[in-house]
Amino acid sequence: MKVCDQYSHQKGLETIQAKGNLLHELINILTYKGLYFGKNFSKEIKSKVSERFNQNGWADNVKVGNSNLTINFMKSKVGVCFQIGNVARTYADILKLSLLNKNGIIDVGIIIVPHKLESKMMGANYAQFDRLAKELYQFTDIVPVPILIFGLSN
Repeated sequence: MKVCDQYSHQKGLETIQAKGNLLHELINILTYKGLYFGKNFSKEIKSKVSERFNQNGWADNVKVGNSNLTINFMKSKVGVCFQIGNVARTYADILKLSLLNKNGIIDVGIIIVPHKLESKMMGANYAQFDRLAKELYQFTDIVPVPILIFGLSN
């Protein structure tokens, strides 16, 4: 598994670059030899990725507001949503990151999704990079939070 693509929304890339070594750290966390996308692999992928974020000092299951909603990881005012499930959940991720940014809890959000081919390997209607990047671009005037999307491949 590795980062193969990225899309910067509202200066997401520049915002994360201003945070020192975090971009490099994120790419290292997401680069994992021997971990591949495929049908029924999502549980294993989530477990390994979570372990790697935790080893690097990222908080996990961070609450959003006064609800049961959470984002996957947070560190240094960077919020991360790791979405390898249904495409509909990416919109909830955008809303959660937007609220955290509006409340001053994060400066930038990261959404991590499989690339198109890897998404199809997992099943039908899974989140995928091309679709999310294209749709987030359509809402540039509505979604003000800086977001960096990573596309992952095998």
